[in-house]
Amino acid sequence: MFPWMVADIGGTNARFCLVTGKHPETGCYEFSQQRNYATLDYTTFTACLDTYLSSVTGSRPEYACIAVAGPVDSDSVQLTNLNWGFSIAELRRQFALKRLEVVNDFTALACSVPYLNSQDYWPICAGETRSKAAKVIVGPGTGLGVSALVNNASGWFALPGEGGHSAYSPQTDREVEIYNVLRKKLGYVCVEDLLSGSGLVNIYQSLATIEGQACLDFHPSQLTDSVLGNEHHNVLPVLAKETLDIFCAVLGSVCGDLALTYGAKGGIFLGGGILPRMKEYLLQSDFMVRFQAKGIISHYLEDISVDLIVHKKPALIGAAAWLDKRCLDL
Repeated sequence: MFPWMVADIGGTNARFCLVTGKHPETGCYEFSQQRNYATLDYTTFTACLDTYLSSVTGSRPEYACIAVAGPVDSDSVQLTNLNWGFSIAELRRQFALKRLEVVNDFTALACSVPYLNSQDYWPICAGETRSKAAKVIVGPGTGLGVSALVNNASGWFALPGEGGHSAYSPQTDREVEIYNVLRKKLGYVCVEDLLSGSGLVNIYQSLATIEGQACLDFHPSQLTDSVLGNEHHNVLPVLAKETLDIFCAVLGSVCGDLALTYGAKGGIFLGGGILPRMKEYLLQSDFMVRFQAKGIISHYLEDISVDLIVHKKPALIGAAAWLDKRCLDL
């Protein structure tokens, strides 16, 4: 039965490891031989996967689950923010896999939530979590991932989707100005255009355009570092701070929208690569103000908990859980 292979493939990093078993008492998955690769170092996913499998010692896995940053609704898979694509059937044949599951990366992240404990979260807002109510998972990184968990007779079921590409709705005069700049540049403006690494750059450059200042080009981490005081960079400090403030506020609005959409009395869980770098800043921002600012229905959100996932490899746990649930006869 074991080992299985699980992978988490994002726009920037590709993470692989083997699942070697489950703890008999806790039911937690046991992992080994984890490897991380920079996606830019490989022209295809197949080449990256081959590199990992060639490095594996011991038995070669015959069962696998791959979580990808993109929609999965046919045999042909294309990552959204990376020029990688593959056929599921061809990949299974090429690597002699008996079973291959491919899921959206935030579907996998959602599947991990029931397996995480209190040490794997950092509280943003306490609430009265209802044990079997829907949960929403949101995370800005290279893109914006969105998923949800609902409970049915057989346990928790993850709802895949592409909520990061839903339309952005500005809520302040300043955001309307930013929206107008982005609409001229992009046409359609989705929430991912603000809530992602490139989204931070979009917000900053829009503000610079509005203020008649130079539109600097930089890595998103340079902006967060300049605001958080980690390093000094040639990023205008006033606009950098306003950029991060707007980012947090918009994230709050989007999370509130999703909480209403799914009836997420089971809590909101934040993931992705950006937020763990700025968790204290997020706590002090307008995130919760905007999360609950929903007019006559604002009271609905007052007791919904919000937690930041700080576990280092939750999507790998979720990929293992997804594979396990679909291969109970292994």
